[in-house]
Amino acid sequence: MTTIAINPSLANVKKINHGAKTPVNRHDSRVRLTPRGRFLARLAVITSLSVLLLSGFAAVTGASAGSTDTAIPTPYIKVSVKPGETLWSIAASIAPEGDRRSLVADIVEVNRLKSPELQAGQKIYIPTRP
Repeated sequence: MTTIAINPSLANVKKINHGAKTPVNRHDSRVRLTPRGRFLARLAVITSLSVLLLSGFAAVTGASAGSTDTAIPTPYIKVSVKPGETLWSIAASIAPEGDRRSLVADIVEVNRLKSPELQAGQKIYIPTRP
C-alpha cells in the first residue's frame, strides 16, 4: 500500500520573475503557547533556578551528608617504634589486660603490614578502643 502526503503550504504558490514557484506564507511564524505550555515553561525555569540556588548554597556552607556539629575523635594514635619493640610488646603496653591477638591483627590490618617485623623509628597507627 502506498501513502501519499500532500503539503497544504505548497498548494498556494505564486510565480516569481523567472517562473519559479514559491509557497505563500499565510501563517504567523511566532510561537504560541497554550496556558498549560506557559505554565510548564515557567515551572521549568523556576525549578532550574531553585536547584542552582540550592546547590550554590550547599557548596558555600560546606554541607555534606551525615555531617554533625561535634568533632569525632580520631580512632587511631600514631606511635614511633623504639628499638627492640615488637607488635606483641606494643599491644601489651596498649592493652595490658585481655586478648592481644585481636589488637595485633588490627595493627597489621590498619598499617597494611606485609610482615609482623617492625623497624626502629617506623611510624605505625594503633587503633584505640573504647
